[in-house]
Amino acid sequence: MDMAALKVELGVEARRLGFAAFGIASVAPFQEARDRALAAVDEGRMDGMPWYTRERVIASADIGGRYAWARSLIALAFPYQPARPRAADGEGTIRGRFAAYVCTVDGDQPADYHDLLARRCDALVDWLRVRDPAIRGKRFVDHGWALDRAIAERAGLGFAGKHASVITTVAGSYVLLASIAVSIALPVDEPSRRGCGSCAACLPSCPTGAIVSPGVIDARRCISYLTIEHRGAIPIELRPLMGTWAFGCDLCQEACPINHRLAPAPLEHGSPSTERGPVPHPDLVECLELTEEAFTARFRGTAVSRTGRAGLARNCAIALGNAGDRAALPALERTATTDSDPVVREAARWGIAQLSD
Repeated sequence: MDMAALKVELGVEARRLGFAAFGIASVAPFQEARDRALAAVDEGRMDGMPWYTRERVIASADIGGRYAWARSLIALAFPYQPARPRAADGEGTIRGRFAAYVCTVDGDQPADYHDLLARRCDALVDWLRVRDPAIRGKRFVDHGWALDRAIAERAGLGFAGKHASVITTVAGSYVLLASIAVSIALPVDEPSRRGCGSCAACLPSCPTGAIVSPGVIDARRCISYLTIEHRGAIPIELRPLMGTWAFGCDLCQEACPINHRLAPAPLEHGSPSTERGPVPHPDLVECLELTEEAFTARFRGTAVSRTGRAGLARNCAIALGNAGDRAALPALERTATTDSDPVVREAARWGIAQLSD
């Protein structure tokens, strides 16, 4: 096959499948990214995520070593719509915030981006196999053992900003990354030569100080980590800094001037109810009081399911305490006395104390 022509056709197909950016990287080891990730583990900045191990980092940095048949890496970026901050309008509902990526849909149905991107990657491999059934492929979507950001940078999709997310020229940092190791040697792309320059707008935008220096994140202080990965009670000193985020956080992306120019069209604020799945500005009281059955019905097959009913309720209790609206007191008082989870009950008592003060 003419690999240069095949690469062009592959890029067209990738964009037809919804990917905003496409590039090819070599399978050479990612030594610099490996060293950065190992430093994060060794310094304790990834504590609380037991799955993020030295073994995982070392293996992820050498895909070519793990898959001897791999000759190229396809790097992909899938765009998603940001959610703009919303001013209070006196509607009587206390709204919180979900990170915009959790509002991803496939058609008109809520979707976990892991599943959505996996299907699109598989479709791309199927497209290749129509041309040569012998082609092998292995996809990686976020939870796969691959350094997706390093792959995206090497393939020229963009550069890692000071908030550590990859910034592309087509959708800013509002992209979800995926990659595919393939058994054919496609022409590689040049890494991006762009960067943030002197801009550091994202650093002070993080209320918990999780961006400790340009490109260096202390996950233990990150609102996304605290609301999604962290198990148990959230440290008291961080709670007032979390605002009304109930799942994830987009503050560093919202502060980025490049995103102001390149971000996709924003999500509509819409209804605060999560009856049909995640929304950018959810009703915090409604989410606080969901039963296990209702939580499963609303968030099955979406990224919100990762935190579990109790995790979301804990986050909402803290968000309600930070929202400063005493109309939340009855719901918090019910939760503080009747919720089956002691962590949720304690968070509700904290929220009550905040509003009482």
